[in-house]
Amino acid sequence: MSVFFAVLLVLLLAAGLAAAIQHDPGYILIAYGQTTVEMTLWVGIAALVILLIIAIALFIGLRRGARLSDSVGNFWSRRRLRRGRSKTTLGLIAYIEGNWVKSRRLLIEAAKETDAPLVNYLLAARASQALGESKATRRYLGLAEGSSSRAGIAVELTQAELLLKNGQLEEALATLTRVRRNAVRHPSALRLLKHVYLGLEDWSGLLALIPELRKFNVYPEDDIQTLERQALMGGLEKAGQKGDIEDLQNWWKSLSKNSQRDLPVLAAYAAKLHQLGEDEQAEQLLRQTLKSQWSDELVAIYGRLQAKDTDKQLATAELWLREHTGNAELLLALGRISLRNQLWGKAREYFETAYMNGRSYEVCLELGRLLSNMGEQDLGSHYTREAVDNFSNALPALPQPPKKA
Repeated sequence: MSVFFAVLLVLLLAAGLAAAIQHDPGYILIAYGQTTVEMTLWVGIAALVILLIIAIALFIGLRRGARLSDSVGNFWSRRRLRRGRSKTTLGLIAYIEGNWVKSRRLLIEAAKETDAPLVNYLLAARASQALGESKATRRYLGLAEGSSSRAGIAVELTQAELLLKNGQLEEALATLTRVRRNAVRHPSALRLLKHVYLGLEDWSGLLALIPELRKFNVYPEDDIQTLERQALMGGLEKAGQKGDIEDLQNWWKSLSKNSQRDLPVLAAYAAKLHQLGEDEQAEQLLRQTLKSQWSDELVAIYGRLQAKDTDKQLATAELWLREHTGNAELLLALGRISLRNQLWGKAREYFETAYMNGRSYEVCLELGRLLSNMGEQDLGSHYTREAVDNFSNALPALPQPPKKA
């Protein structure tokens, strides 16, 4: 039914148009210079409609042509990107396998066919470093930096890591210092700094880094504590290298209270004081510490110290024995302090009790030395042979009774 009415409408319009043309055809004159064009109004309208139809057809054709061109361009672009991804994958495989030459070639070829070549250039720089080609390394790092406006930190971190591997620690430190200005919290920068400070044996720098390693959870807490203790021990050794007691004391004062209460660190400090002849200072430090924190290691050091008041030192250690009965290290220390007080019998008693509670090479040697000097050469030799047979180490120099014939 709708088709019928449409046809009827078209026929009516055609009849009306024909009647209008017959009644008044109209007139159009177009003049340009010496040229004139004459036509009826209706012919002009028809010509205009035809031109409009042609223009629309041309527009549609050009638009479809542009779409076709875009489709062709997109096809080649996608093909290029697929080829780039494929080469990048092969380059990564070669890199993991340690085939540096092949890896670098594939990665650089792929960099020209990808819209994100940063990773390609960074890995190519690493491959060049592995090949020992420093110029190529710098060139690819430069290309990586220019490939993206946000590549600066990644490039500098890679550069620092490569410098570290190459043993250029000062240069690596300078690079990481620049990185830290823009990326204070960057975990990779913190990890690399840790390795640089360890390599440089910059213990103060490493200690200053510890709070940040802990704050940003760069390592497990146990690892951080081990690293902190390593830095403390390294700083202690460095401070005491020149034998300057003032340097050592200043280093100790610079530590936090928690670090000063760390028993292994405190023991190392006391041992260094003893080594530098500051036994009185070490004795006071250990005496105060052992009141609240018991440590066999500290007691062993305490027994080696030459206090000004050896009677007081002996009385202090004997008080500890009430709470730590049978402690072999304390008994050994008491024997040595008794020797300093020239209490030969008491020293023997303590050494023998220490032997029964935990034989060690030092107890055997102390007993052997003491008994031999007390005239009991056979028994003394027995303990000495036992020490030689089972242990090997040196004894501290301590007073002995006059040797009997």
